[in-house]
Amino acid sequence: MTSLDLLGITLGFQTWAEPRGYDMATDAEGTFLNLETRSAWLGYLAAHGEDGCKPVGQQLYARMRPGGRYAHQTDKLFPVRVGKAPYDDYVVHGGPGGVYALRDVHFFVLVDGKPMRLDGKPINAR
Repeated sequence: MTSLDLLGITLGFQTWAEPRGYDMATDAEGTFLNLETRSAWLGYLAAHGEDGCKPVGQQLYARMRPGGRYAHQTDKLFPVRVGKAPYDDYVVHGGPGGVYALRDVHFFVLVDGKPMRLDGKPINAR
């Protein structure tokens, strides 16, 4: 696990733990001082670390449609899921804006590490 991965997990734990009242005090090495917090951290790390919960199946990715209203946000692929819309028809969850409508993105999967657009068009045919 990279230090960036660990930082992401640590920030996720902090976001989860603070509203629940966990004592976030640590020693100089970053170990939680409170036993309950330490136990919660170890569980969180186990669930979200390298051997933790992973999506089953192939990850779906999206890229903003060029010329679309959100095209300025990024031109990179980002992981997404499709689910219930929190409002209007914004069913694509993920990316820099959080949610998008189907009309705002193209979908991709990775095949042998290379993106394949799901409508069958070549990757450069944005």
